[in-house]
Amino acid sequence: MKKICLILAFFMLSAGLFAGEAWNNHLGFGWRLPTGSTLHNETKGYENLKLTWQTGLNLSYTGVLMSNGFSVRAIVDQCFTASNLTISDPDSRLSSFPGFAGDILVGAGWAPVRNKHLFFGFYGMLGIDYAAFYYDTDAFWPSDSKVHRTQKVYYGAFLPGVNATFIWTPTGEHFSLFATATVAYSCPTKIFYEYDDGTGNVKTSSITRGGSKVIPAVGISWRF
Repeated sequence: MKKICLILAFFMLSAGLFAGEAWNNHLGFGWRLPTGSTLHNETKGYENLKLTWQTGLNLSYTGVLMSNGFSVRAIVDQCFTASNLTISDPDSRLSSFPGFAGDILVGAGWAPVRNKHLFFGFYGMLGIDYAAFYYDTDAFWPSDSKVHRTQKVYYGAFLPGVNATFIWTPTGEHFSLFATATVAYSCPTKIFYEYDDGTGNVKTSSITRGGSKVIPAVGISWRF
């Protein structure tokens, strides 16, 4: 699914480059504002997975046909995140299990406002939501022997949603500021857990019914 999203995003950009003056392109670079989300676990014995303070880079593309407002959108977020996961290392001083999270979305919609200075569009989006947590340490137990411990938690889920994007070009032709927000739902999926304390690798998984998430971002864009 990740490869499909990237191919579609590349196709959108390529189509825009050859559409002539009637087609406007906006390449955006910004900051994904901090938000949290919760995946509700359905498997007995597993807690809900809470991701907190997801924030990081936001890369985006917006293309619009100026004659009728047809518009396409692609978004890639790569974030740091904290979580409520427990680290299974008694020597660890970390209060939460940090990791990486992100989303890749593509979609199409309509821009009712579109001129040299203002742009507003809304879209139906489809993509993937993912997160990965990895902990790696060397412990000495007993004192004369080293034990290598690792712990991994990860998931990937389909992510349908809706997006609204506002772009303001105060002066000139190219430099713009943008604000965007996506409301989406991480579909039911599996969360995978792996733990190795030096004596063997234990792998388990749980089923989640998913959870909603809000993905806001602000930044700058370049119109061409």
